[in-house]
Amino acid sequence: MRIAILEDVVKQAHSVAGWLYRAGYDSVIRHDGNKFVDMLENEPADMLLLDWDVPGKCGIDVLKWARATRSHARVPIIMLTQHDDEQSIVQGLDSGADDYLVKPAREGELVARIRAQARKYYPEDHAERRLKVGRYTLDSDARTVLVDGADGQKLVTLPAREFKLAMYLFRHVGCVVTKDALCQEIWGEADRKYDATVATYVSKLRGSLQLRSKNGMLVTTVYNHGYRLEELPQAGRRSVHARAGFAN
Repeated sequence: MRIAILEDVVKQAHSVAGWLYRAGYDSVIRHDGNKFVDMLENEPADMLLLDWDVPGKCGIDVLKWARATRSHARVPIIMLTQHDDEQSIVQGLDSGADDYLVKPAREGELVARIRAQARKYYPEDHAERRLKVGRYTLDSDARTVLVDGADGQKLVTLPAREFKLAMYLFRHVGCVVTKDALCQEIWGEADRKYDATVATYVSKLRGSLQLRSKNGMLVTTVYNHGYRLEELPQAGRRSVHARAGFAN
């Protein structure tokens, strides 16, 4: 999901963008209302986060413009502003805002409100927030993986892009996933400049998620093509250990 942020205070804008990144969202920032509208006319976003007092079109004018524009009429919009009086809040909500937060924002609350709007507007994308495969349970909201491993349970919190990679691999267990598909999933573009980074991420997942035969999951490299995450049957796990002569 791509969230467009309208905020003229650079430090605040980048702080919010950092919160969104940690929560697994991509973001784009503009500090001027006119430039924000120009961007949206060429690069539609999945959600808008608007400050009120900015150069050019103010946040309320941008809100009204979005609601009157066909491509943005059904996009979730949250106001994040210093205007804390009742009249301003009513004006923001009556102008079409889905939610209204008063600065200073708190990371957890803002992310929770964003998730609430995402669930409402994009239910198909949130139908599967938890995924269980074998000994592994992935939680998209918390961006965690519970490993019920042979050596005990371990809860792993992953950075946003590593979690996207893990979720993609676990949703395609047994299938070969191409490097292009992984690059598109993680960075939004299929560019081979990311090949080395993907390989690094896969290597990190092997270690942090204990993707080993004794835990029933292995991720293998398919030469010149991509990767495959395999779920091993119980007998298969024993045979792998026997052939290898040691425990993974």
